[in-house]
Amino acid sequence: MAKFFNADSNSTSGMYKFGDVESGAMMTVNFKTMPYSNNKYNFSEPFLVYDMVAEVTHEGNVFTETLVSQEDTLKTKAVFVPWH
Repeated sequence: MAKFFNADSNSTSGMYKFGDVESGAMMTVNFKTMPYSNNKYNFSEPFLVYDMVAEVTHEGNVFTETLVSQEDTLKTKAVFVPWH
C-alpha cells in the first residue's frame, strides 16, 4: 500500500487503529520505518521502526504516549540506503 503514496517504498509512515467495544476506548498507533542493517554484511531485519506514537481516546480523555522516540533512535542508528 505504501508504494502508491511514497516514492521510496523502503521508508514509510503508517498507522494502526483499533478499539475496545465494551469500554469504547480507541487507540491509534502512528509509526515511521526506514531500511536498516546492523552488520557489515547488510543482512538483518529489513525495516527499523524509528518513531512510534500512540494516541488513546477513552471517555472523552485524549492522551499521547511515545513508544519509540525518533530522536533517541536516530542518535544511535545510521541511516542505511540499500543499493538497487
